[in-house]
Amino acid sequence: MPHEIALAFVYHQMLVAIAGAVCLSGTWVGMRHFARARATSGSTRYGWLFMASVGTGAALWASTFISILALDPSLRSGFEPLQTGLVLIIAVVSCLIGFEIGSRHFTLAPELGGLVMGAGILAMHFIGLKAWHIAGATQWNAYGVVMTFVLGLGLSALAVNRANRPVTRWCRHGAAIVLAFMICAMHYALTASTTTISDPSIALPSYLIPADMLGYAVVVAVLLVIGSGFSTYVIDLHSRTESADRIHQLSFNDTMTGLPNRIAFNERLAFDAAEAHERAHKLAAFAIDVDGFKDVNDGLGHSVGDLMLIEMADRMRRLLAPGEFMARQSGDEFLALQTSGNHPLDAQAFAARIMKAFADPFVVQGVEINLTASIGFSVFPTDTPHRDQLLSNAKLAMQRGKSRQRGSICMYNREMDDAARARRALVRDLQTAADRNELELHYQLQISLNNGNVCGAEALMRWRHPKRGMISPAEFIPLAEETDAIVGMGEWALRTACRDAAAGKIPGTVAVNLSPVQFCREDLAETIHAILLDTGLPPRRLEVEVTESTIMSDQNHGLHILRKLKAMGISVAMDDFGTGYSSLATLHAFPFDKIKLDQSFVRRLPHDAAAAAIVRTVLALGESLGMPVLAEGIETEAQWQFLAREGCARGQGHLFARPVALAQLPAAVEAAAQFVRDDTPSSAQATPATAAA
Repeated sequence: MPHEIALAFVYHQMLVAIAGAVCLSGTWVGMRHFARARATSGSTRYGWLFMASVGTGAALWASTFISILALDPSLRSGFEPLQTGLVLIIAVVSCLIGFEIGSRHFTLAPELGGLVMGAGILAMHFIGLKAWHIAGATQWNAYGVVMTFVLGLGLSALAVNRANRPVTRWCRHGAAIVLAFMICAMHYALTASTTTISDPSIALPSYLIPADMLGYAVVVAVLLVIGSGFSTYVIDLHSRTESADRIHQLSFNDTMTGLPNRIAFNERLAFDAAEAHERAHKLAAFAIDVDGFKDVNDGLGHSVGDLMLIEMADRMRRLLAPGEFMARQSGDEFLALQTSGNHPLDAQAFAARIMKAFADPFVVQGVEINLTASIGFSVFPTDTPHRDQLLSNAKLAMQRGKSRQRGSICMYNREMDDAARARRALVRDLQTAADRNELELHYQLQISLNNGNVCGAEALMRWRHPKRGMISPAEFIPLAEETDAIVGMGEWALRTACRDAAAGKIPGTVAVNLSPVQFCREDLAETIHAILLDTGLPPRRLEVEVTESTIMSDQNHGLHILRKLKAMGISVAMDDFGTGYSSLATLHAFPFDKIKLDQSFVRRLPHDAAAAAIVRTVLALGESLGMPVLAEGIETEAQWQFLAREGCARGQGHLFARPVALAQLPAAVEAAAQFVRDDTPSSAQATPATAAA
């Protein structure tokens, strides 16, 4: 007898362990599915919730019946089929509702969902016990039943709480463990509150499912459900891994050319720099910029440009050797690395190989296109011990080489860095030059060539730097246009020139140059109108000068602005005429009042026959269009006589007056008037510019 009791105890403990194991494995898979449901939305979310509910519900159903059997394994017993199936439905539905509520984001949603699951689990046990028929009698302890309720509700709420609010990545594993522990705890609570008395005289109905058969069946069924759920999870995990790999590839590769991108380049740079430092090698970084590629995009379209980029990448990729790496940064810019112990010679050879990729024309859609590349490179640690500075040095070298000659190879040197540093300092100073009253306007007189009268003056901006002194406009104007500082500076120049003219300090009209950056602004006309109102200068006394390239960048916008200026009574002059690419068409399309002949033609008069022919043509064109021509850069009496004889209306240049500050302008006017009163060039011993001085 003691031996049978021992066997029954072992069998009891084994069933409890099986119930816990089934619950643990099933709920683990279910909780993983539940986590996926919380990370998705829409129909996918409900699919994962259903999978989680089926897996968890089936595991709870099986472990419930196994734990019931473990109450007294030695009793003859069986289960009613309908109630057994109802327990499975309750398990799945309660898990589905509990997971649905628990996945929401309102306060106490996980706990409420867990309570729903706990209520379902208690209902499962109650109906499962009702479905259990034994050959004997059962007595219940009220305190044990209450404890079972408390354990079921509390532990299920805790499980869903941990699954929905994980603190660490182990919390979802803990949720499955809590549910498995709940099954075991509820079993022992039921065991403590239940007393079964065997009665062999009681006959069991024939339609009952035998206990041992149900036990084996539920284990097999649950293993199938768990296996299916686990397979689904593995497939999803594999799919997500593939997606992550694909995303990683997209993140580190340029989708168009297939080359590594800037992110991959930075990682390779860090690795190669560490290797070079450890092995006492040198590392060269290259910045490669394709010359003229923007013209291809603008002229032939971006689709043709994309095909050319793909072809460029293929050509350069085929030239790479071991220890060399190439990436695409963006647009038509590429980056490269080369490790060697013989830099800069090997770097120069590598750059020359890259140049060969552009030697043959690119043929795209039957069109042959010739392009070149400007390449700059810097060597680590020779040029800099900081790898982050290496690429900046290479780009600086590329820009320096490109500014001198396109299609060249340029190696970084420290003088470039000094020049770049000085340029950056100049840009910083330029931002506040107007506020610090460092800007000045100098005026150059404009003369009527037929009678010598002063008819106006052109305002020219000057910058008196506190340390460097007077800085040439050719140096600071391009910087101002690059940084948009020219907008504020140009407005200052307009306001100052209009104020000086309105005060009677400038004879005739005052001419002010408009930068292309200013001309692109929609409120340009309104700004000029406000300046005229503020200074009191009549619009007819203001003349704005624009270059041909300024208005040709956006013809519709340019025409709109010019018409608004003309409507206000402001005259418009085309500056640097003859240096553009469609001057005749521009004169025909835009309402100009004056043509300013570029000084490059005037400088060669009167001895250069080609220049003389061009000047005569421009003068005839101006006469036929009713536009007076003003010649710039008159420096000799011979030039003055030629232009006056050919009918040029006005002129300006050092022969008459150099640009001077406002305070010196009256003296310059007097000197110019005295000079032009003498018609004989041989008698002019001094120019008005020197007389004014």
